[in-house]
Amino acid sequence: MGLAALAVAGAAHPAQPHVTPPDWLRRPDATDIADAYPPVARALGVEGRVVIGCKVDIKGLLDDCQSLSAKPAGLGFAAAAVSMSHGFQMTPTLVDGKPVEGGRVRIPVRFTLAADDARLVLPPVAPALLNPARQAAELSGLVDRLAAIRASELDAIDADSLASDPAVVTDALAALRDARTDDRTRLANAVAGAIAVRLTTAEISQWLAYLKSPGARKLAADNETIARATAAVQVAHIRRTMARARETFCRRQDCVTDIDLAGMRQLAQAEAPIIDRPVWAQEPSPAQAQSAFPLSIQAFRLSGWAILQCRVTAPGGLEACEVLVQGPRRLGFGAGALRAARAYRLSPDLLAQGAAGDTVNVPVFFQTPRDNPSAAIPPKPSRELNLARQIVRAQGLAERDQQLGDVGQRLFSSDRGLDDAVRRDAGEAFRGALIEDFPNLLDAQAAIYVATLTPAQLTDLAAFTQSPTGRLAGGRDEGFNRLLAAVLADLEAEDRAITRASFCRLRDCRLD
Repeated sequence: MGLAALAVAGAAHPAQPHVTPPDWLRRPDATDIADAYPPVARALGVEGRVVIGCKVDIKGLLDDCQSLSAKPAGLGFAAAAVSMSHGFQMTPTLVDGKPVEGGRVRIPVRFTLAADDARLVLPPVAPALLNPARQAAELSGLVDRLAAIRASELDAIDADSLASDPAVVTDALAALRDARTDDRTRLANAVAGAIAVRLTTAEISQWLAYLKSPGARKLAADNETIARATAAVQVAHIRRTMARARETFCRRQDCVTDIDLAGMRQLAQAEAPIIDRPVWAQEPSPAQAQSAFPLSIQAFRLSGWAILQCRVTAPGGLEACEVLVQGPRRLGFGAGALRAARAYRLSPDLLAQGAAGDTVNVPVFFQTPRDNPSAAIPPKPSRELNLARQIVRAQGLAERDQQLGDVGQRLFSSDRGLDDAVRRDAGEAFRGALIEDFPNLLDAQAAIYVATLTPAQLTDLAAFTQSPTGRLAGGRDEGFNRLLAAVLADLEAEDRAITRASFCRLRDCRLD
């Protein structure tokens, strides 16, 4: 056979490409699945199984995901599984060792619930103790508060079930409500049992005596007024804290908005934009601009600006933006301006003149009015004020304010768009300012009690709040709180079992 014939013969059988299918790099964990679990299905205690089909892009990320099957149907499992697709990543399909786009995969997703804990068995309680315990639970409003929380959970399930079949959700909610037809009675009995385990007969009698006292009745009658005054006190505390934190922060970091010599030099050295007088068809709304900037900058009510240079896209948006100059320099206004730039659109008239592809300078301003709260006015010292301070401290005001400080410091210290030193200074400034203003908060809260109760009533309340019974009534007895949580978990487990049986008689809950 000649060389030409050999060449033709070889061409008839080309080498087949070597294809390596995708493999897993990352997939959602149990926490991701728990976060995506459909609320209505969780309340029913129903598990689910879904198969989604997705395209694998050249980076191994999943795209164009669709539910191929979902059981049980209509409870939101399909949408939940698709929503988790961003948590998957695979190696891309390889053809002769090179990544290529394409290829579809089928992914099974299983939604499972942890088994309910073993049922809590309360120690035996004398029947004579349960009745006064139930009275205390009712008179204190504890049963009402817990019943309202349980009712709100059903409302939240309804609101969070938009991705589910409305007819299926209707059946599910009907089953849930049927399971709670005698909910208040069951709840009152469960709470009474926990109280009777934790308190002695004398302590329950002390609680009932206080609940029936003139001071307790006065507080109950003025509850709304006291709540409004307390909210106003808390708002004033936060305003003073933020103003003080801003002063502290700006002693550590430069908050001056004027452009400095280095900024002027940067601006002068930048390439002149092609579009020198842009006209915008769309700019960031105030809400969009505010959300683009760091949390601490917003909370401290600091103003700033940045000038970007960007390229105009064909539809009129902005791309390839870079920060030319910003002020103050280290407070994240440049990064915030880059985020806000996504909302700009150039006018159609300039686009018609061929502006696409041209550069443009974009000044972005973030201005917020300073808040200058009034200084706290110390109340006049008195025996009644000292009693009220004891009450407020016994009610856990310092602990709640400390928790607020912990949360705020964590938020400020993890703020996006700021470097480590600025984040640290923001968090420490907030925490320190909160601590410094606590005496003002304590006095203002105490003054509410002084204005509401007589000296004798203040004395009774101070004694009660600092007693073991008062700590339990005020939610500060950790042993009782754990016991109550376990009792409520038992009620929820009973609800799920009854609801699941009722619902699954109407709808197919099988996974196979």
